[in-house]
Amino acid sequence: MVKAGMKGKDCFAVKHWRALGLALLIPFLVSPLLLAASGCGGGGDASEPAKKGLKGSLKLSGSTTVLPLAQQAAEMFMDENPDVTIDVQGGGSSVGISNVSEGVVDIGMSSRNLKKEEEGLGLVGHRIALDVIVIITHKDVPVEDLPPEQVKDIFTGKITNWKQLGGPDLAIQVVVRDKASGTREMFDEKALKKEEPKAGAIECNSNGLVRQTVAGTPGAIGYISLGYLDGTVKALKYGGVEGNQANAEAGKYALSRYLYLFTKGEPGELAKAFIDYILSPKFQREVVAKEYIPVVK
Repeated sequence: MVKAGMKGKDCFAVKHWRALGLALLIPFLVSPLLLAASGCGGGGDASEPAKKGLKGSLKLSGSTTVLPLAQQAAEMFMDENPDVTIDVQGGGSSVGISNVSEGVVDIGMSSRNLKKEEEGLGLVGHRIALDVIVIITHKDVPVEDLPPEQVKDIFTGKITNWKQLGGPDLAIQVVVRDKASGTREMFDEKALKKEEPKAGAIECNSNGLVRQTVAGTPGAIGYISLGYLDGTVKALKYGGVEGNQANAEAGKYALSRYLYLFTKGEPGELAKAFIDYILSPKFQREVVAKEYIPVVK
């Protein structure tokens, strides 16, 4: 307590020393509080084990139809998981199924379901999209629509000139996929009723090469996945129905099929995480829906 008779400078000195004493005392008072707080959750994250990020590598091979989707998914997945490496190669659906069954790759890409002889290989299929196959011609071919019967006759060699269909006197050059292709498998089954394409048909090992060949060959006709369609070729209606997502979803367009990722048994942690990423609503909505029909709404 300050006495009434104390001078101003003496009063100031007392206040000064009291303030100094409090300043020196504060650290000793606060330290135990900080220690107590750290034990009550304030620094709890430091004591918890850090979540382990995904690490390792994946190999994929197979369908060139699935290839662009898988490559984009791989790039995005690796951006989010820097310790993961994903190698994606083509080769066709049969190659992908064979490779994954033999353990050459972790995931086989396929644009068809398993054949009977492949069903006993212990593979598990994961649908990732619905694909639509469109029939294309060179841009100068004056045809807009072909009934299924004429499509079959063209690709099997019964119709060989566009003049037989009311067009110009121009030989028809048939362009098909190679035998390892799931797209070829589906087209032969649904459009050709399991007959073989005509002798002399040009075989291509990718959708892009079919498109390029048809675009550069007068009188040519072929087929590609909807996602590869661009302004260099002309898409035809099939039996009066346009090949698009809406018609495929409604069951009106016959030339459509699911795209798959196959694993040997149930997928491991990394393969499952990658497949789940492709099946995530965001990837399905932002990537798959641009060219195919999502399987996850």
